Amino acid sequence: MSSAFRILNQCFLLSSLCLLLITTQLAYGWSFLDPNMKPLGGGDQSRRTFLDTVTSTTTNAVAASSLGVSTAMLTNGENNVGLAQAAAEEMPSIINDSAQATYTTKPLAGRFYFPALTPPFRNRATFKYDLGRNAWALEQLLTFANVTATIRCTVIQLETTGGLWVHSPQWPTGEFCALLDEIGAPMEHVVLPCNAFEHKAPMKAFAENYPNAKVWISPGQFGPLGTCGKSLSKDSCQMGYRVDGILGLDNPLPPWSNEFDMATLYLEIPKNAGPVSEVSFFHRPTKTLVATDSVIYVPKRKFPPDIFSTYFDRETIEQDPTFWPRTVLQAIFLPLRQDDHGNYPSYEAISDRLIRAPILRALVDARAPNQVREWIAQQTKPSWDFDRILTSHFESPISAGPTEYKAAFGYLDDQEYNKVERVGQTTTTTTNNNSDKGKVNANLPAIQCQDWELLDSINQVVAKSNAGAPATFDFQRGCISSE
Repeated sequence: MSSAFRILNQCFLLSSLCLLLITTQLAYGWSFLDPNMKPLGGGDQSRRTFLDTVTSTTTNAVAASSLGVSTAMLTNGENNVGLAQAAAEEMPSIINDSAQATYTTKPLAGRFYFPALTPPFRNRATFKYDLGRNAWALEQLLTFANVTATIRCTVIQLETTGGLWVHSPQWPTGEFCALLDEIGAPMEHVVLPCNAFEHKAPMKAFAENYPNAKVWISPGQFGPLGTCGKSLSKDSCQMGYRVDGILGLDNPLPPWSNEFDMATLYLEIPKNAGPVSEVSFFHRPTKTLVATDSVIYVPKRKFPPDIFSTYFDRETIEQDPTFWPRTVLQAIFLPLRQDDHGNYPSYEAISDRLIRAPILRALVDARAPNQVREWIAQQTKPSWDFDRILTSHFESPISAGPTEYKAAFGYLDDQEYNKVERVGQTTTTTTNNNSDKGKVNANLPAIQCQDWELLDSINQVVAKSNAGAPATFDFQRGCISSE
């Protein structure tokens, strides 16, 4: 998920992070480089050859073989119902089931793109979902070391022009472009909503494929993939492609602002490698909040989303019941700690609910709580009366409005935090030796205090090494004591 890359881009350099993760792994014994998370290849040559062959003509080969369905039935471009849905697990009501049940693929159009900066390299699949209300999601896999998650491009057809507004485009493989082009509307606007590495990396390649589209980016871009400040000028904006406008911060409004409202988070954190920026969008005609990384929804499920079958072997996905919980926890940087029954308490705590990703609570919110509060307030004011959320990672669309969205950040708001209590659990806070025992907000994930230790250790290393600004807010607030 974008969480791992947000660390890379917003907290410290790549080499420092890799060293830190390895050190933390050795210190805590929490294997983030999990040897059981095996992608296709390695010693399983026959399995690799089989999937390379099948995925050249169809998606979802794993589902077909496991269900006894002939791969000949799954033709190029056909809508598919995959392994995860065929398992007949009832999805939570907060997820729009109809939008998740089927997807469209075009593997014959090509799944290779060079140079993609992260795996998958040779077989980068794209799944397209119809989200309703003239919106679509184009999904690919994002992998780094053994962190794997889905990453999604959101496409909305503008009511005023009929053209396409593309949010966080991904790598423009032949399949990706074919699925996008089959919508049958002109490409008008492309939006880079944040400066996180995984969203920024494909932008140049995509812009070159659609040179007539206007390009809009969040402020504060930095690093080797392009730099751009808070306003548009030749001196401050060097992205490697044409930029038509900077979003927010009193910059001129884009022409699509007649349909969208925007809320911009822009943080200049002392000692950070660069600013932190993320823009959320409210599409007024469809009452849709288009978010990037602000919140996630992880459903409790037996199998991962079907796109994982294009990268991981069948044994990994079907025969290991811990595959999905471990995948989730590695993506959001919570430890792989199991209880006496073999369950993962952190996974149980965060699944089936709208949450702020723990890694962002620890690395962003803990350093700039006031600015994040203001950003959330902008998105939950009365005029933003959205009834669903489209996100870039994990499940989407999510049936939720401003009340649920604000509650996901309840740890930042004293009034919200103290509003709901859950009986029978004890919480502790560490800031200023204060204690919030008995005040467990039911809207927040009941993560045990010991499961925050990994992220807390990262913050401690940053502070002790003077590598970045120290945390000033107790991001663990509301954690469940093991006592």
